[in-house]
Amino acid sequence: MVKAMAFRSFAAKLRPSLGLALLASSPVTLATPPELYVGFGPRYSDNIARRADQQQSDIENRFTLRGNYQTDPGKCIASANGELSYSVYSQNTYEPQTGINAGITGSCELAQGLSWEVDNQTREYTRTRRLSNTPDNRTRKNVLRTGPSYLWQLSLLDSVQLSSSYENTEYNDLSDPNRNNNSTLSYPDSDRFIGAIAWSHLFSPDFSAGLSASVSDAELDTGAQIRRSTLSGTYSKRWATTALSGSLGVSEINTTLGSFEQNSGGVVGDLNLTRSLNSGGTLYLRASREFTDRASNYDIRFNEFTFELEESNTLEATSIETGLDKIFSNGDSLSVSAFANRSDYLGARSVAGGRRDGTGVRVGYTRQLTPKLSAVASGEYELLTYKADRADYQTTGLDLGLTYRSSRRLEWAARVGRYERDSDIETQTYDENWVQLSVDYRLL
Repeated sequence: MVKAMAFRSFAAKLRPSLGLALLASSPVTLATPPELYVGFGPRYSDNIARRADQQQSDIENRFTLRGNYQTDPGKCIASANGELSYSVYSQNTYEPQTGINAGITGSCELAQGLSWEVDNQTREYTRTRRLSNTPDNRTRKNVLRTGPSYLWQLSLLDSVQLSSSYENTEYNDLSDPNRNNNSTLSYPDSDRFIGAIAWSHLFSPDFSAGLSASVSDAELDTGAQIRRSTLSGTYSKRWATTALSGSLGVSEINTTLGSFEQNSGGVVGDLNLTRSLNSGGTLYLRASREFTDRASNYDIRFNEFTFELEESNTLEATSIETGLDKIFSNGDSLSVSAFANRSDYLGARSVAGGRRDGTGVRVGYTRQLTPKLSAVASGEYELLTYKADRADYQTTGLDLGLTYRSSRRLEWAARVGRYERDSDIETQTYDENWVQLSVDYRLL
């Protein structure tokens, strides 16, 4: 435990410099110029706290800084993107809020076949989906993973990939402690060591298959230790416009805390399918079933999936996401996605079985009215069902707006929208109408 805490302290100091070092170490030129934007967007809401009663209006004044960066292929490659925000509420409904959603990924070739990889992702989530998405119900999660990877080419057709990595997960409660009285929530900070080996055979220029095995050992701040072992068959197939890859195997997860011990396991797998359309669009399908824990990066890999921090540490997670991204010849764009997920929490702390099911759909459309003026519309629907309280939570959102690009660097926008939430629990229902004006200026 002491050794893990020392490593975590070192990783916390190293985290900001790792990404910068990787980005700075690349001697190649940029694939595209870096982009950096600064913005300001006041947002008026007639129910800023999203409450069923005692509704209060307020204006959230939000300042943003966002950008992205990517290098050309070379000995070292790296990419970074994200957004920083700072919000001030005119009526002081909430304390000023700082937000960050960002990611840094990089890899450096140390020798023939040997590389060192780093990935750092920061996201903000709701702590429990039973409550509304407000500053009092948010947490920030940072996952840093780094380690070496070695590709051993056995022959022209066979190769073995060896990798090991250290992963550190840290949660940061963003709520106001004077307003938050929910003591059932826990934040599973952890240190994790992962080892993996994979063999692949090339059966044809566009088809390969093989076997992979991995072991993950995690130690949580609570003292809980979680070991996960997985053995899978892998496959990858490409056609002219379609790519398919995935795995199928078995996994076991073991949790120990003092004298308590729990084992679970079963069939696991994943699938990734993408297809390019002749009309300028892309279809995709992603699916996964695995045994994992709340300190893992599963919720980063599947954006529509979130962990419940009031539940037990380990769970069986299943996710399916599919969608269409299309750009029309006249400049219009369409994005449609649908998703379904299920989380079965394991262990004595799980609430009445701890099962949550989620389904939803999101649609976005941009219409090019003139070379500088565009109309935008988006809608979403999500249904959450909890086995524990036998309750449904339905959220519906719709917004319309206009964007105007007055110059190459300056863009204005105006949007109006509405959110509604219905639930079997009356105190968790709300409706909100909002209006937002914003301006973005490109610095780089």
